[in-house]
Amino acid sequence: MILIFFMFGYSAWAVADEQPSSESGWQTSAQSIIGALDYVAIDYPEAVQAGKVINTAEYAEQNEFLETVTQLLGTLPPLPERQALLAQAQELTSLVERLASGEKVASAVRQLVADLIQAYGIVTAPLVAPNPANAAPVFITQCSSCHGATGRGDGLVGKALDPPPTNFHNVERALQRSLYGLYSTITLGVAGTGMPSFSSLTEEQRWELAFYVASLSDDPAASAQGEKLWKEGVLRDSLPTLASFTSNTPADLVENREGASAVVAYLHLNPEILVSSFGDPIQRTIDGLHNALSAYTDGHSDTALKLSLSAYLEGYEMSEALLRTMDYELAVGIEKDMQVLRNKIRGGVPVEELTATTANLEIRLQEASVLLSASGSAKTTLITSAFLILFREGLEAILLLAAMSMYLRRAKHPTAMRYLHFGWVGALAVGALTWIGIKTVISVSGVQRELIEGVAALLAAVVLLYVGIWLHRNSNAAHWQSFLNERLGKSLTTGTLWGIAALSFIAVYREILETVLFYETLWLQSRDATPILAGASLAAIALVVVGWLVFRIGARLPLRRFFQANSVLMFVLAIVFIGKGVTALQEAGWVGVSFVAVPRIDWLGIYPTAQSVGAQIAILCIGALWLTVLSRQKTEFGKSKAG
Repeated sequence: MILIFFMFGYSAWAVADEQPSSESGWQTSAQSIIGALDYVAIDYPEAVQAGKVINTAEYAEQNEFLETVTQLLGTLPPLPERQALLAQAQELTSLVERLASGEKVASAVRQLVADLIQAYGIVTAPLVAPNPANAAPVFITQCSSCHGATGRGDGLVGKALDPPPTNFHNVERALQRSLYGLYSTITLGVAGTGMPSFSSLTEEQRWELAFYVASLSDDPAASAQGEKLWKEGVLRDSLPTLASFTSNTPADLVENREGASAVVAYLHLNPEILVSSFGDPIQRTIDGLHNALSAYTDGHSDTALKLSLSAYLEGYEMSEALLRTMDYELAVGIEKDMQVLRNKIRGGVPVEELTATTANLEIRLQEASVLLSASGSAKTTLITSAFLILFREGLEAILLLAAMSMYLRRAKHPTAMRYLHFGWVGALAVGALTWIGIKTVISVSGVQRELIEGVAALLAAVVLLYVGIWLHRNSNAAHWQSFLNERLGKSLTTGTLWGIAALSFIAVYREILETVLFYETLWLQSRDATPILAGASLAAIALVVVGWLVFRIGARLPLRRFFQANSVLMFVLAIVFIGKGVTALQEAGWVGVSFVAVPRIDWLGIYPTAQSVGAQIAILCIGALWLTVLSRQKTEFGKSKAG
């Protein structure tokens, strides 16, 4: 049980990512452009109305912002799209000079921002979902002197400022401001105003402030309604990723969508929902790869590696189980390609090479997207996927439990059987709570999932190796009888009994966690529980049949053959678990990947990487060494008996 708590505590600690403290190079210029355009979209209607300038100072400020935008656009890397962006900026300037309507100017601003983000692959979202509640004390200490304690722009220092501080409760202004725009303003400040740069805050704090400030204009009662509407599917198709929320203005999201404003209010306070919600996992992966390439191009290889890993774990892997039932080769090929991409990022390859690799991978992802879209939510596909997911994940656990149960029955130790049942029943209960939690209050990231699975598999492999060696040692009837008579009571101490419960829990919960997350993805893609339940039921029946067959075969074996067969099963399961454990840690980015020419056999945990195969060979060598030693001991034991 100590190992279980260590496993969860270590996994939670391990995924605490450090955030870069600030942007540099051309991305700072891009942030400044977006921040300036944000102000134009918001403040222009206060300077020009009905084709007339009503605030000369404000109007002059808008022209200054646009002049800055044009200058900064000229400093961006000379991509082919830059000229078109400059033309858009000139057209926007022309609209302002002609005193066009605020609606036309805001529309032109949004289009320019969207095209800029698309052209340069700008990362417009935090790497992890922020917690807006953490920003309240930061706002009080850093912002309230100007913006007031409640954000209404009525702080003591702010009364002397011109222009005055923003009133964050102004709904019309809030509708025109994206979260990324707020983040950029907090990061860089606004020249010519009293708004300073807060680059001294961590990136995480700046994102938390952006979400907190955005929530101030929301109706407090709308959030609860928004949660209900979000679960019903409102805005889900429009917000497949966190970046899709942070890069769009509320006006874009709310437009002509009933209930959308309540959903936006809910997401302002609960952005973590967008990390665990997958409207389109493949598109989420593609977006993540674009962001990774952008970060790599700007020299941020560490950030690029995190983004590429997140693109796989939070995107593609959630579609992988379904895709495998349609095109196995395509599914595992994409998985390998993404590992290759991460290796190239680690290796510091030229930008051109990584760009080509990303483009080729995107083609395969688009192929997968078409395949998944064509299948839709066909019942046969969903039933097959639900069956294979549960059967594949549960097979190792059911074999392990069956083998342990047979051993304990032959040992005639009913107390130990209670501990075995306590372990797997507890795993089912915790698994159910995990599913409920994922759907309501918690979010398990891809890295956390892989770390938990990896550590659990490695722990189980070590225990299984030991049990397999022990069973083989006692396969001799005389040794077994001696064990029963002399050591059973001493061996099955309280610690050993809890060890049995712990192994039972780890083996079952590891499979449940992955099954829960894959089933949640099937649910989000289909919204029809019937085929998923049908597939799960068939898999459960199949697993019961497998367990029954193991019992029947084991019960008919002579004592010596039973122990030998059980020890072989334990060795095989140890090899499977060690392979899957190392692979899970590779997918979490904690173990490197070196490909070797061996076949991939998922059900045996064999994957074509030197690290996973090497670990399995090590298990085989340890087992062979121990068996050699035990064989000599048995020979000596036989000679002593003969003497």
